[in-house]
Amino acid sequence: MKSTLVLMTLLVAASLTGCGNSPETQSSPTNSSSTPTTATTSSPAASSEVAAYAVGSKKKGDKGVCIVCNVREGTTEEEAVVELLDYKGKTYVFCNEAEKAEFISEPGKFVK
Repeated sequence: MKSTLVLMTLLVAASLTGCGNSPETQSSPTNSSSTPTTATTSSPAASSEVAAYAVGSKKKGDKGVCIVCNVREGTTEEEAVVELLDYKGKTYVFCNEAEKAEFISEPGKFVK
């Protein structure tokens, strides 16, 4: 029950802050030479492949495409990696903790 309440609170916070609006994403991330497993395009076509990275290729502070922002909003803009998660052989990055919690609650919604 308590974990459900925490998850719900994080989800509400994510909807209020939106992707790229949290203070964590305002910091200057370090540059990373790793690239997504497929090319990032400027079209708003949401695709989990745009935001999937090789396991271990990203770390906090790097830049990457948040999988939740990508699927929900079609965002392909790289932003500061605040959280990350290895799932089914790929690394997914998140712009805030609430986005990671949302992914964990329904990974099938974000990964095909």
